[in-house]
Amino acid sequence: MTIETLSDVGAGVTERLSIELRVKQELARELHDRVAQILTTMLVEMERIKSPGFPHECVPAEVSHYQDATREVLGNIRQILGELQQEENLGRDLPERVQCLLDRFQARTGILTRLSVSASWPRRVTSMAAVNLYRLLEEALNNIQLHSGAKSVEVFLELAKSDLVAVRVVDDGRGFAAGLGERIGLGLLGMKERALLLGGELKIEPASPHGTALTAVIPRENLS
Repeated sequence: MTIETLSDVGAGVTERLSIELRVKQELARELHDRVAQILTTMLVEMERIKSPGFPHECVPAEVSHYQDATREVLGNIRQILGELQQEENLGRDLPERVQCLLDRFQARTGILTRLSVSASWPRRVTSMAAVNLYRLLEEALNNIQLHSGAKSVEVFLELAKSDLVAVRVVDDGRGFAAGLGERIGLGLLGMKERALLLGGELKIEPASPHGTALTAVIPRENLS
């Protein structure tokens, strides 16, 4: 075997290991966003049942809620497996899927939701872009439920400029107080990573008159 051939083999091994690492990182991110965050929320909510003042007559409704959440986790695991097998393409109906996500979030939390989709939003986006945007929104909603104290939230899918698209999540909660980023931890980091994967950036700023506005700005060409 020549030195050149050995070099080629080494490059091939390095590339394969790099691909495997990216797959593992993506899988870890998916499990966090779609499984771990729901289970974490369930644990937090279960603490309420253990409190002395929790009304016994509300227990059956709470159990039903946890059953629904468990079904959602199982459904997400099945979807992850499907996506690994390239059986799902969110890019074909992203706005519809986001609307379903908001409907489930409102039913589960009582926080009012609204989706606004610009007429200029791309008719179709790539599967990778759609999955990353969808997971980003899931994490944003989870943070709103756990940290914001919001009564309502609005999601915008819109054109920021001719060459940029924006995904905005605006809530009317207590705002992005000092130290909140540390409490959100991996969730905020995961959202930033997803925006970066699409060649964009994530911005978090106060909303008017109060609340928080989270915006992912992404080059339009990276969605198609």
